[in-house]
Amino acid sequence: MSEINSGVRTSRWARRISMSLFIIIALLIYSSINGYILWHIRSTLLHLHWPGQPFAWIIVFLMLAYPLGRIVESFYKCPPSSILIYLGAYYLGFMILLFTGYLIGDLFRLISFALPKSIFQNVWGTAFGNYWRVAVFILAFMGVIMGHFNARVLRIRSYDLTINKALKSVESLNVVMASDIHLGTIINTNRLQKIVDTINSLKPDIVLLVGDVVDEDVDKLIEHDMSPVLAQIKTTRGMFAVTGNHEYISGNPQTAVKYLEEAGVKMLQDEIALIDDQLYIVGRVDRSALQFTGVKRLRLTDLISPLDSSKPIILMDHQPFNLSEAMENGVDLQVSGHTHHGQIWPLNYITEKIYERSWGYLRKGDTQYYVSSGAGTWGPPIRLGNVPEIVQLTLHFSQPRSNE
Repeated sequence: MSEINSGVRTSRWARRISMSLFIIIALLIYSSINGYILWHIRSTLLHLHWPGQPFAWIIVFLMLAYPLGRIVESFYKCPPSSILIYLGAYYLGFMILLFTGYLIGDLFRLISFALPKSIFQNVWGTAFGNYWRVAVFILAFMGVIMGHFNARVLRIRSYDLTINKALKSVESLNVVMASDIHLGTIINTNRLQKIVDTINSLKPDIVLLVGDVVDEDVDKLIEHDMSPVLAQIKTTRGMFAVTGNHEYISGNPQTAVKYLEEAGVKMLQDEIALIDDQLYIVGRVDRSALQFTGVKRLRLTDLISPLDSSKPIILMDHQPFNLSEAMENGVDLQVSGHTHHGQIWPLNYITEKIYERSWGYLRKGDTQYYVSSGAGTWGPPIRLGNVPEIVQLTLHFSQPRSNE
């Protein structure tokens, strides 16, 4: 027994060290990016002969606002902490766009300096060379404004999918999925109400909430009384959900699970729901559970193997890794989220490299997949290069074709 307890303690310490290293590395990257931005802003102000110190202090304040707001909120929830989080969140988006613009500009400068001067006619010594940073700053600011409004217009994506298995009572089902709502300080009750109204307008038979319903501590949801709003979702056959990584990042995944269940959501944690004795919905614990709790989720094979393969199987798995695993286990449809499709350009290019499908529909063999860009936002409350969405999947069921 002592050896088991020792192993548990070692595992906890390993997770703490791993998380501490992650935070340190993240802070170093964050500080380096902001240092790079400050250097460019200083160069801009020198060219414009403007006093640089006040502006630099504003940037430093905005740079610290988000982490400072989260720290204050963890000890005492108050309006100043929410204001800091809002300011810092918008700055995060501004920072990404500024960094991208300045980096592209510097790359062009390097290329132009490497080429003969006759090609560019020493463009960096002209007025453009002096004011390109100003243009980047203005474009980034405009990008934040555009992204703010874009993130608030919820789109409906509709797909008709055929599953070659029959249901006894119906030929089709109206399944509505939403992922990555991120309820908390930024995605508040008003935003949730719009999402709920959109879902209800589609008159769903089944609603699937594919992880990251909760962004932070559940206390924020209780404070804003979000449970009654979530409970307004109407279905004929039930509302199901799985955990995402943010339910674990909050530090209280089971508190989040309990809160959602009290709102009428059936949480599936490596569990299976059988609807009308003819359709399986399989929900997986998020893969981040191992990192945050030390508990490894069940293998998909162990979940699927006891099921009747003649019945349709829908799988909810928040993070779209190892998509072939669903195909190999006879899943008919997998729905996922997590990626946000980058949320802010050009991060979509990164998510497209990480995931086999960063966003949208995919088919592998007899298994169909949909990876949603999400209904909400994380961090910066803006979207550029993609849109928030609710996905309507009209599932048509038919007998498998015979091989003749």
